[in-house]
Amino acid sequence: MNYRSLVRATQPAVEPVTLAEAKAHLRVDISDDDALISAIVKASREFCEEYLDRSLVHTQWTMRMDAIPWEIELPRPPLAQSGTTTATVVTYTLETQATATLDTSTYRVDRTATPGVIRTVYGGTWPGHLADQNSVSVTWWGGYGADGTAVPAAIRSAVLMLVSHLYEHRTAVAPGMSEVPFGVKALLDTQRWGSYR
Repeated sequence: MNYRSLVRATQPAVEPVTLAEAKAHLRVDISDDDALISAIVKASREFCEEYLDRSLVHTQWTMRMDAIPWEIELPRPPLAQSGTTTATVVTYTLETQATATLDTSTYRVDRTATPGVIRTVYGGTWPGHLADQNSVSVTWWGGYGADGTAVPAAIRSAVLMLVSHLYEHRTAVAPGMSEVPFGVKALLDTQRWGSYR
């Protein structure tokens, strides 16, 4: 599906790996590098999310499109499965250029699909709207849960391996150093599927 933009509307409240877990993995006992290690954990999580095209911890996304397609595919799976983070909101621009919000009773959300999909109710149709740049906006939540405990172990291990690599190698290039350790990508590759990796 083509979209004009995809932005993270709400950042994850926590990382999939805690500072304590990262320090234990690094065998660091002092607190002098806590800020650095926390920044590396965040960068490692962001790398893993980009590589997998997934959301690890509950994150709110907003996608903008020029028109409503016959089904709306929601990038950055998995879709949040329970609680207040299951809300999906579809807004669109009317021919009068006013903005309207699609009533949730007119569409259904397939949370088990990867990626998640929004479709009309059976026999339903999408409303008429202005087809123009950014005229349709969809907001939803993706991620394995509100904390990092539900993130698959292979992904958590890859985050920790990347944290270790970035902590030990603080320069962009060093002799014999690969861009990302093979083990990180090997673990992440076990979590890939189709074009969504």
